[in-house]
Order: sequence, then C-alpha cells, then structure tokens
Amino acid sequence: MTTEPHVLPPFGTRRLWDFLRLKPYGDSLLTPAVRVWLGFAWTIILLMATLEGIVWGLVGASIVPAESASLRPFAGLLLFALIFSVVWIIDASLVMSERPTARSRRWNRGNNQGFLALVRWLFGFLARLAIVALSLYVTAPFLGKIIRADDIATYHQQQVERYYAQRDAQFKAQLTERTAQFEQTYQARVATLQAEITHLTESITRERQRRSDIEAQFSPELAVLRRDLTAMQQRVGDEILGRDGRASGRGPEARKWEFNAQLLTSQLDSKQTELNTLVGNINQQLTDWERTLNERTETLQRLGAEHQQRLDSIAAELTAQQLPPNPPRLSFAARSKALQALQASPEEQGVPHFETVEGFAQATLGVLFLSLLALKLFEPGSVRAYYSETIQMQYRKYLEGGLADIPSFECLDNEHRLNPIEFTRLWLAYEKDPTAFFTERQAIIEVREPLLRYLAERELERDRLAHRQTNLEDELLFAHRRRERQLAAFERELEVRTTQLQAQLACETKTINDQRRIQLAIELQKARQDWNVRRLHEEEALNRERERLEHEHQQALEALRLREQEIEHVRERSQTRLHQAEVAAQLEHERKLLEIEQRHEREQHKARVNDVRAELARLHTAEIKQRAERQSVREAARKLEDEMMGLRSSITVGEVELISLQRRTKTLREQLALSRQTQAAAAEEQATDEGDAIQKSRFWARSRSEGELTSQREVEREYKAAEKAERAMMEQLTKLADTLKILELRFESNASEQRDIETRLDTTETQIQFYEDSLTTLLMPMAKES
Repeated sequence: MTTEPHVLPPFGTRRLWDFLRLKPYGDSLLTPAVRVWLGFAWTIILLMATLEGIVWGLVGASIVPAESASLRPFAGLLLFALIFSVVWIIDASLVMSERPTARSRRWNRGNNQGFLALVRWLFGFLARLAIVALSLYVTAPFLGKIIRADDIATYHQQQVERYYAQRDAQFKAQLTERTAQFEQTYQARVATLQAEITHLTESITRERQRRSDIEAQFSPELAVLRRDLTAMQQRVGDEILGRDGRASGRGPEARKWEFNAQLLTSQLDSKQTELNTLVGNINQQLTDWERTLNERTETLQRLGAEHQQRLDSIAAELTAQQLPPNPPRLSFAARSKALQALQASPEEQGVPHFETVEGFAQATLGVLFLSLLALKLFEPGSVRAYYSETIQMQYRKYLEGGLADIPSFECLDNEHRLNPIEFTRLWLAYEKDPTAFFTERQAIIEVREPLLRYLAERELERDRLAHRQTNLEDELLFAHRRRERQLAAFERELEVRTTQLQAQLACETKTINDQRRIQLAIELQKARQDWNVRRLHEEEALNRERERLEHEHQQALEALRLREQEIEHVRERSQTRLHQAEVAAQLEHERKLLEIEQRHEREQHKARVNDVRAELARLHTAEIKQRAERQSVREAARKLEDEMMGLRSSITVGEVELISLQRRTKTLREQLALSRQTQAAAAEEQATDEGDAIQKSRFWARSRSEGELTSQREVEREYKAAEKAERAMMEQLTKLADTLKILELRFESNASEQRDIETRLDTTETQIQFYEDSLTTLLMPMAKES
C-alpha cells in the first residue's frame, strides 16, 4: 500500500532536498530497494565531488600569488564550489538518466525508445566518460601534488639550501682571494708567538711535574710522621687523663710519651721546611713563566682580533657589493617540476605506475567512477521504473483515477490499490502489447468470474442466515420481555384491587375477609397457571421455529461444506503426489540425521571416556607427587624437631653456664672491691709512718704492696675474662634463641605446608573417586552395547 501524493508539491526546501538526494519524483514509486540504491549512488557521487572539489580548491589556493595571500581562501572556496557543482551535476545526470530501450513500443513510438534514442544515450554516456578521463588526466597530478606536498616542500627546501650554499661558496672564494696577502703576514707573526707559547707551556708542565714528584717523594714520610704524632698525642692524653685503667696525672710514662711527641714534632717541622724550600723555588720559576705566557697569549689574541677586524671589514665590503639573494620560489610551475624530479629520481625508478602517488590518485578516481558506472549499468528494475518519466506520470494518473478504463488499473481504496512493483509490472506489460494485455486480463476475469460469483453468493447466504438468526433472537427476547411486563402489570392490578377490597370490607367480619382472601388467592393461582400455560405454548412454538431455522441453516452449511470439499478435493489430488514425495524425502533426511546424531553421540561418549581416563591418569600422577611431597615435608619436620630439641638442650646448658659465670663474676667483683679497699688503707698507713721505722719496713712494705698488686691484677684479669666469657655466653644464648625462633617459624610453616598438602591430597583422592565413578557410569552403556 502506498500513500504518494497525487501531484508534485510546490518547489521549495523539500523539493530542493529531494533533488540533492537524487529523488526528483519524491517518494513516488520509491521502494526500499530504490532507497538503498540511491543511498549508494549518493555516497559515491558525494565522495567524487568532494575529492575533486578539495583538489581543485587547494590548487586554486596555491595559484594565488603570495602578495594576495588573503584571497587564497576565497579562491579555494570558489573553485571548490565550481568543481563540486560540475562533478555533482554530471554524475547526478548520469544516475538519473533514463536508459532507453532498443525496441520501440508499437503504440508509443519515439518516446525515448528505439535505436536513435539508444545512440543519443550512448553519446551522452561517452561525453561523461570523456569528462571523467579528463578529470583523471588533470586532477590526478593535482591530487599527487597535494598528497606529496611534504616531499615537494622538502625538495624545494633542498633547492633553496643549495642556492644559498653556492652563494656562500662564491662569497668565500672572493673573500679568500682578497685576504690572501693579509693572511700570509698574519700567519708569519703568529707562528713565532705560538712557538714561544708552546715552549713556555712545555716548561711549565715539566716544572709542575717536578714539583709533583718532590711532593710525592716527601708525602709518605710526612704522612707517617703525622700519623705517629697523632698516636703519641693520643697516648699522652690517655696517660694524663688515666684512660683504660691507667693512673691519671703527668707521671714518668706520660712525660716519656710527651718527649717522644716533641721529637716527632721537630722532625715533622724540619721535613715540612725542607719541602717548602724546594717547592717555593719551583713556584717562583712557575710564576715568572706564567706571567710571560700570559703576555704572549694577550699579544696573540690582540693580533687575532686585529686580523679578524680586517677580515670583517673586507667581508662587509664584499657583502655590500653582492646582489640581493633570489632563491627559487615555490610557485605552481615549481611544484610541477619538483614532482617530475621526484618521479624521475633513482629511488622511484622501476616502481609500478599504480603504486605511485599519481597512479594511486588515478586508481581512486577511476574506482569511484567505475563504481558509479557499475551501479548505473546494473541498476534494479525498480530504479529504472523510478527514473522513467512515463511510468511516473502514468502512476500519478493511476492514483488520480485516470486509468480506470484499463483492466486491473481501477483506482480502488488504499487497501486494494496496486503497489509500485505491481503497477510497474502491469504497466510495462500493457505498454508492450495492449491487445495481449487486454486478452490476458479478460481471460483472468472470465476464469475468476464464476468463482467470485460463487464466493459472493456464499457470503450473501451466510450474511442472510446470520441476519435471520439475529432477528429470531431479537423476537424471542421481545416476547419474553412483553410477557414479563404483562405479568408485572397484572400483579400490580391485583395488588391494587386487593387494596381497594380491603379498604371497602374493613368493617366486615374476619370470616368474610378470609373467604374473600381465599377466593382471591384461588383466582390469582388460576391466573398464574393460565399465564404459565400460555407462556409454555408460546415457548414451544418459538422453539419449534428455532429448530426449523437451525435445521435449514445446518442444511445450507452442509451443502456449502460439500461444495468446499469438492473444491479442496480437486486441489488436494494435484498435491498428493508432491506431498508423498516430500514426506519420503523428509523421512529419508530424518533417518540420515538420526544416524549422524547417533554416531556423533557415540563419538562424544568415547571422547568423554578418554577425557575421564586422561584426567584419572593425571590425578593419579598428582596423588603420587603429593604423597612424595608429604613424605619429604614430614622428614623435614622431623629434622626440624631434632634441631629444635638440640638447640633447646644447648640453650639450657648455656643458661646453666651463664648462671655460673654470673656468680663467678659477682665473686670476682667483690674480691676486686675488697682488694682496692685494702690497698687504699695500706697507702694511708704508709703515708703516716715516719723516720727509721719507715726505712726499716720499706723493703717489707714494698714486697707486701707488690704481692697485693699482683693478686689484684690477677683478680682484675679474671674479672675481665669472666665478664668477657659472660658476654660471649649471652651473645651465644641470644644467637641460639634467634636460631630457635627461626626454626620454630620454619616448623610452623612446615606444619602449614603439611596441612595444605593433606588438604590437596584429600581433594585429589575425592576427585579420583568421582572420576572413577563417572568412568564406571560411562562404560556401562558401552558394555551393554557390546
């Protein structure tokens, strides 16, 4: 069903947009295939026009002189719009052109038909092809210039650099010719100064080397003297201050070391004085030579500055005489020459044409145009019908009812109207041979007329029966309602009469009222019975009438069904053999599919069995490895336990020895303190003795003091040895404790690893049991089959 407008809308934005989308006839005869084809053609045309427009726009921008650089955007946009429009118009006219038929219609000769029309269309096609060839010949080099713009710019930059290099070479040659005499005089004066400077530099280097040798000769002896002096000064300080168990004060030992330090100081001063004397003479000579070297260097620099100033003046004079630089300009012709030079370069010789930039550009444009040409040559029939002005005008005429006099072209409602495909097919058949078309339509009408008449009569009969049944149901419903209303009116009348009688006979006795009430009730009962009897009779009559109508309806339906069965039987007999063949082929196909499926299931079952067996083998291997790993971990744990037990026993023994050493140290500390107190008391007693008693007892006191000092020193040595042994034992215990902690951590890590191995081993055993059960389950069907 189509809903195209009967006439073209007025020219406006919508029509312009349709023209740009290659739809001059709007949505008339626009099928989905036409939409897709137009989308493809529109895309190719847009690509071609855009590519051509961009290339020509850039070329136009490059043609503008550098003095009018502001006009480049306008020139580029103008050429872009011009070439884009031209290419768009040419390609769009090719796409929208109606390809004529070689055979003219008998009833409409000369309307885009016949050999001459085909020749005109081919001439237009060749003209478009020539335009495209010209575009390939002209645009492809331009596109190559644009693509290789960087290479062209690099080549031009090389030309400019070569020009300036040649200019500089000429300038240097002129400058060398003008300054040759000055250069000879300058070189003669400079050579003498440079020889003197070289001699002075060598002499200074030799003297510095001799000074370094002297300093190196004295340096070891001075270093030894300084080191010994520092050690002796430290020893003097230790003796005076009483460090390391020495007696404080300036005693004989301190004075001895102080005297030795003074001797070393005098020796060091004499050696330093001798070194300073030798080095001072060398430094004086070096100072004189360096002063002379600086004077000669300044003279050389002054001569160089004067020479350079003279050269600069000559260079400035020659520069003033030079012509202004005129490097090659990057003009349009220069770009073409640069591109030709690049193409003729050895690097690009032997390259296939279509692998070059120009060949690539030609291939790109050619592929786009050939794609558009292929689209046009192999366009669908719906596209040919859409661009046929005759079919478009006739279709609009058909929508307006102008073709109603032609069979099958009656303008019906939207639901029964011809779609574009049907209209095109029928109109082409009518246009090809109207007589044959009329004959065919008449034959179709004659064949369809009895069937259509029968279908119409059957439909009319169905409608009549349905209408009659509806009327009977309405009549029955009306009779029911009328009886119900009559009964209601009669009951209301009885109620009114009863009320009136009760009002009139209110004064009568109870007996009369009862008799009257009974009589009225009897009358009411009789009336109801009469009404029920009449209603039953009427319902029976209505039921008989309904049954009669239903019987007639069933007879009509049965006749209709028999007629339909006859028609279906005629159709089924023609399809029985085809259906039987299809059923046989289907059964054979299903049997083959079943065999393939069973074979595939057997292969899958075997593959699953093999997979399970491979997994069982892998799990057994993993179990063996895990058991070996568990055994090695257990052995490592046993070794760690043995080492920990040995360390604990060693720590226990060491703690016992440490306690004994601490006790020994405490005892020696007490003995040493007691000995020092005794020595102090003896010294005080010795100081209070006088006269001859002192002289008599001096020998014995000295002997006693020497014995006490010896015992005290032995106690001190033992005390120090005990302290040293205690410290060594404590360090040993600390190391043993640290080692024990490390072993405990290793033991805990070993235990954790053992638990992990046990867990993995249990998991592996569970998986082995699972896969063994699965393998048993999988092998049972195979055993049954075997």
